[in-house]
Amino acid sequence: MNDKAGTKGVSNQEINQSLIQATDPLTQAFAYTNFEASQKAGYVVACELEDRFKSLKKTTKDIAKVTKAQNNVKAIRRECIEASLQREVGNQGYSCLKDTPKKFENAGKSAPCLNSSTVDFIEYSLNQALNCMSSDRTPIDPRFILKKINNETAFNFYIAYNGGVGMGQLTSNPVKELAGWKEDGEFIEGNGRNILETLMKSQNPACKPFRDIMKDDLVNPPPRPGSPKNYCTWVSPGKGVARNLIYSLGYYVHVRDSIVKPALAARAGRLAANQDVLNYLTLVAYGPQGPAEAKSLIRKLRLSNTTPPGDAVSKIIKNNSYVRQTEVKMNELLDQYKPGVPHTPADKKGDTCLK
Repeated sequence: MNDKAGTKGVSNQEINQSLIQATDPLTQAFAYTNFEASQKAGYVVACELEDRFKSLKKTTKDIAKVTKAQNNVKAIRRECIEASLQREVGNQGYSCLKDTPKKFENAGKSAPCLNSSTVDFIEYSLNQALNCMSSDRTPIDPRFILKKINNETAFNFYIAYNGGVGMGQLTSNPVKELAGWKEDGEFIEGNGRNILETLMKSQNPACKPFRDIMKDDLVNPPPRPGSPKNYCTWVSPGKGVARNLIYSLGYYVHVRDSIVKPALAARAGRLAANQDVLNYLTLVAYGPQGPAEAKSLIRKLRLSNTTPPGDAVSKIIKNNSYVRQTEVKMNELLDQYKPGVPHTPADKKGDTCLK
């Protein structure tokens, strides 16, 4: 599914095999959802999903609740995830059979050949995480998460190197900001600890698999993603993808609400209430200079209450290389999603990739 044109030559099956072997709460919920959908549609259920369903020892009542969770945000279309997966992103990948990291080059024959079930899992996991992390706060705009992931990993969730790990390209700092860390035997709370605390208290059924996987993270911070020996904690199908998504989306919320929004509100309260302006500035924070670049750009552009939101967005894109790159990569996605068709403003904004 990630080489429809047959030009990449991908053939590695280890990522697909890892998903089949995963037994964590998120993968169980996914397997149950696919089994139930297949039965209703009258399809022959894939053998691996049927076996998984039969082997579930835990009652399916809680899992069923997850599939019926009320959506707080629009979902990202599978077709757009699949279009993004056609892009070449390179770098090194890691498979995690039996939780042991095994490195491969993410190019040519050694690159994973993702089957339909794995792409379904990516769609399911991402949209469940967006639903969960949009609870009890201003919802996350999925268009900007689509642009960010498409730009950085093109949904190759198994990528890991010293510049970032997994689908959200996590580094150690976001993990420390949310989960805290231990230093000389002393536990130090992160500035974004409230994000995980909200997750643990959430009544949104979509949060349950993530909460079950990360139930100890507030007491025992997870291994930092910067070391190769810890990569499976952040990239393995199931629990690795789950943890990566929650920390990635959680850090996005932390940067948006606790760093960018107050800085923008101090100069331009009206613009701080505009979600497009706020989200584009949050994307700026993912460039090389981090959140400091977003605050610097607010001053540099002299944003104020008299600046029209559309002008502010245009200036942000023009003056930040990371954001410009996300726009370029979005066009590459659209070339695959709607080949030969001119990109409309709605396409470029990401509207047509939502459902």
